[in-house]
Amino acid sequence: MDEAKPDAGIGTGVEGKFYSLTIDGKEYQVEESQLTGAQIMNLGNIPYDIGLLRILEDGTQVKVAEDEVVELKPGRRFRKQPRFVRG
Repeated sequence: MDEAKPDAGIGTGVEGKFYSLTIDGKEYQVEESQLTGAQIMNLGNIPYDIGLLRILEDGTQVKVAEDEVVELKPGRRFRKQPRFVRG
């Protein structure tokens, strides 16, 4: 699937009211209170074929689908899904 360019109002230089999220240890600020998994992957430069994980408060990691809508709340953290290579 082709990656789209990030939407307006999404990135690190947002002015006015914003929501923060962390992707792979880097903080991002967005104007929207909800983003899709695809928007979050675009923001963090994560290819769709790798995938996205949301890190819950207890450390559990949950896969986020491209079309899944995620409500942004304080402390929301995401990371790219690790790739495992059999050895």
